[in-house]
Amino acid sequence: MGDTVDEVSSLDQHTLGVYRAILFHKEHDPERLAKLLSCTTEQVEEALRLLTRLSLLAPSRDTPGRMRAVNPSLGLKVLLQREERELASRQQRIEQNRAALAALAAEYTASGRSGGLDGAEHLDNVDDIRTRLEALAESCTAESLAFHPGKALTEESVEAGRPLNERAMERGVRFRTIYLDSVAGDRVTRAHAQWMAERGSEIRTSPTLPMRLLIVDTAAAVVAGLPGQARPSALLFSSQPVVLAMRALFEAYWEHASPLDGPGDALPGGLTPQERKLLQLLASGLTDEAVARALGIGVRTERRIVADLMERLGASSRFEAGVQATRREWI
Repeated sequence: MGDTVDEVSSLDQHTLGVYRAILFHKEHDPERLAKLLSCTTEQVEEALRLLTRLSLLAPSRDTPGRMRAVNPSLGLKVLLQREERELASRQQRIEQNRAALAALAAEYTASGRSGGLDGAEHLDNVDDIRTRLEALAESCTAESLAFHPGKALTEESVEAGRPLNERAMERGVRFRTIYLDSVAGDRVTRAHAQWMAERGSEIRTSPTLPMRLLIVDTAAAVVAGLPGQARPSALLFSSQPVVLAMRALFEAYWEHASPLDGPGDALPGGLTPQERKLLQLLASGLTDEAVARALGIGVRTERRIVADLMERLGASSRFEAGVQATRREWI
């Protein structure tokens, strides 16, 4: 769900017309609603999804599988309560993201006056990136933090990085790493996680990650995988305000991430964090391709998960699945 202001502004005359038709005329069928309002069935279904997310529609007790219009005053109260809960749970991450972006913005503004990023190094080829990462690994003395938004690890990458990790661990370096939930079942990644855990490291997973990130102590932060990058490239920041902002961003994600081998927080319906995030992304209107990309999985895998969720919800269409998921408070 988006911010309250964005969603309230989405209540245009068309969406209100659908709500009015259900409220006053007790009409529920999308095709008949489309004829009544002189619009397409797809437009009606889009409005129904929005009204359901806003808690202005609720499951009908008289006709299972259909929705009834909630009293507007009650609907507003429920909407505000729901928004308050969600905003409270997200506030910390929002503040951490704002701090990170503010620091980057300040750094970028300073670059306009100095002609280059102060305390930053642009790495625009794979060899340079690997060379700098190796140097950072050897210089690390206390802690290494990382986001890995890509797919599962390969045996080659694990073997190549193991000597660096071993030497760092011998120096007492603490590793904390967050992968995507999609790698949890991968044999190579799980074996590597176990190897790291046996040596005192911690590994968690998250449904999504904003970028590829490596933070070494409080000395350097390497950011890669940003939108608009046509080829492998990275920015290495050594400015302490930026590094500290990146650490704050990491800590915000770390707090909400799940241990790789643990059950994490209990979710309704036995959902995994990945399944819940998938439902949220679909409800926001993203395509299968965009959802799969955000979760770090293939489109076939994404569609298989959707099919499994529809079966568990007893739904024959994605729209019905959205209604049922909302009713069960899965999203």
